[in-house]
Amino acid sequence: MILNENVDRKIIPVAGGKGGVGKSVIAVNLALSMSMYGKKTVLVDLDLGGSNLHTLLGLRNINPGIGNFVSGRNYSVNELVCPTDWENLYFIPGDVLVYGIGELTKSVKARIVKGLMDIDADYIIVDLGGGTNFTVVDFFLISNSGLIVTTPQTIAVMNAYSFLKNYVFRFLQRAFTSDKEITTYLKKVLKERRPGERKTVTDMIVDITEINPAAGEKAEAFLEVLQPKLILNKINGIEDVSLAEGLRDLCSQNLSINLECLGTVIHDEMVNRSINSQRPFILDNEEDIATEEIHRISQKIIQSSNFPEMPLELDYYADSFELAHIEMENDLASLQGIDETPESEGYDIDKLLELIRIQQSRIQELQSTLKVLSMNG
Repeated sequence: MILNENVDRKIIPVAGGKGGVGKSVIAVNLALSMSMYGKKTVLVDLDLGGSNLHTLLGLRNINPGIGNFVSGRNYSVNELVCPTDWENLYFIPGDVLVYGIGELTKSVKARIVKGLMDIDADYIIVDLGGGTNFTVVDFFLISNSGLIVTTPQTIAVMNAYSFLKNYVFRFLQRAFTSDKEITTYLKKVLKERRPGERKTVTDMIVDITEINPAAGEKAEAFLEVLQPKLILNKINGIEDVSLAEGLRDLCSQNLSINLECLGTVIHDEMVNRSINSQRPFILDNEEDIATEEIHRISQKIIQSSNFPEMPLELDYYADSFELAHIEMENDLASLQGIDETPESEGYDIDKLLELIRIQQSRIQELQSTLKVLSMNG
């Protein structure tokens, strides 16, 4: 795993717990935004079996890609990098020219990861497939700061949580491959399917510490390395951010990881129009709120030389999720043509209570859905 805060060339995988959340659209426009700020950016299509980034970029499907790399050794990953119509933005196609690419072997995944690490760029944005299979999760573990994209619908948030849960479990499995006793324990835990017996990662750390105190300390230290970031897409209102806070709390309580919110992107029909026209939406909608939000997310990454460390001004807000609240309030105010919005501390008490009520309701709904998934899983 690459610790992005320690290197100049940052690899940022982008995933979603399910399809339809706008993961690929976010990846394309985010990479383009970074290139507009003068950063050499390589966009990689690793959505094997469903690669389509070339269509979102308006590019013809004529260049060899990851599929050619997987099916033979005629290409290096660097040889797959091709220019685009935009300065500083480069692209590695997926597998659409090669049929029958299935689940990748460990050695093939290792070859791809090594190849990505050899690319000369400031940022490498890797668009992954939907779902939570091992191939997707393993590529998300390329670095410690992948982006998870979700919409505010409960099922989408739950799928994002399931993805992050598998991500953490897979990480622990890989961390202790040489420790037979801990590996046996982890396999036993992951096989438990009866309702009410599913252990949280916090519980697992306690158990590991009892088995081997040094291994428990190692597990805690390793989990601190994981710094995934959330992008909440297709937002309609403030209450949607509250649902994301429920996801943050679940990750902290059950998975022992710190999930931060990198930003939100408002629901806008022009995004769908851009998909149909096969052209990134930030190019033709410079004054649109969604475009501003993409650039804002891009700048948060670029302006943090130690990304995934976030340069948060905690004198003005509690955390990245409260900042997302403030940003969304301002965006909605701009969208509605309101020139002056109240300061974050200027909420009237009724509005504050309503926000708290909505957040508690969404968290309860999220936890109830978790119980159902646990019973069925």
